[in-house]
Amino acid sequence: MRCSSDEYRVHGLESVVAVVAVVGERDHPRRLLTQPTLQMETRNPRMAHLLSQLERIASSKATVLLQGESGTGKEVLARSIHSWSSRNRGPFVSLNCASMPEGVLESELFGHEKGAFTGAVRQRLGRFELAQGGSLLLDEIGAADMKVQLRLLRVLQEREFERLGGTQTIQADVRVIAATNVDLATAVKEGTFREDLFYRLNVLPVEVPPLRQRSEDIPLLVNHFISKIEGGRRIEGIDEEGMRALKSYPWPGNIRQLENTIERMVVLAQGSGLSLDDVPADILNWRQDEDLEDLGGGSYWEARALFERRFLREALQRYNGIISHAADAIGMSRKNLYSRLEHLNIDHHTYRAR
Repeated sequence: MRCSSDEYRVHGLESVVAVVAVVGERDHPRRLLTQPTLQMETRNPRMAHLLSQLERIASSKATVLLQGESGTGKEVLARSIHSWSSRNRGPFVSLNCASMPEGVLESELFGHEKGAFTGAVRQRLGRFELAQGGSLLLDEIGAADMKVQLRLLRVLQEREFERLGGTQTIQADVRVIAATNVDLATAVKEGTFREDLFYRLNVLPVEVPPLRQRSEDIPLLVNHFISKIEGGRRIEGIDEEGMRALKSYPWPGNIRQLENTIERMVVLAQGSGLSLDDVPADILNWRQDEDLEDLGGGSYWEARALFERRFLREALQRYNGIISHAADAIGMSRKNLYSRLEHLNIDHHTYRAR
């Protein structure tokens, strides 16, 4: 739902790894929430469109496949789908398929009877039984081996399964949401993922964009994480130059990496607010190449970093290396210009007129 020319809001849930910025209902007292929790907020049109589909997706009983890079908030979306669905009074159960040792995933999903294998000293319920009447998130589904994939296919087709070592057929009253950071269509071509299972999972596909493709949401997320992390400390936010540095970074670890970075900045902050000096060096120095041999073969972020280095050097050359003059001309404080030059390994003294 569009709220203004540059801001979009959709209701949702807060999480440790937020998909977008989250604000409390008290910040918008005139907005009535169907779901009495929190709101999710985005300024990115693509993300707004995705979030606007959640309620329609949630009202369906079909299987959902969430695809996107690690750290983009796929579990948050899965929880939101569950919350908006008619199953929201039932359990939400999740399992990371990639975290299970070889041979354990099948038992984790379907459970086992006593004596089913060595070490099975008692009956154990699997995630499908624990999720009865609710939703089951199968995270990193691409890591499941072929044997497990076959059993998953049967559950999706027949809506029933048996525990390992058991004969009792159990009805699966579960809405399955799968998530992956790999391209399952490619995995099908490579023979590592079953084609029939892929089509069963891909009924309602949702492509979650990486953070670098929605940098306009970074200020919302940064402010949310600052308020969430500060605890007993009073952090007043981050200045414009610090925010600009965060927005220029490509965030390969996506929202999870951004949250960890903000936590580090808050913990180590010297003052009452964050600035460019608080931004970690690995964020500032993510690209320090003097030149790109073939700029057309690089990314937008590489071109942006190259431009920044050239821009500052040209400013220094234009003003004979005088920091105060260069800083005034480009609209940056002397302190922050010094900091940027230090992080970029640019010596302003070399630009002094001889």
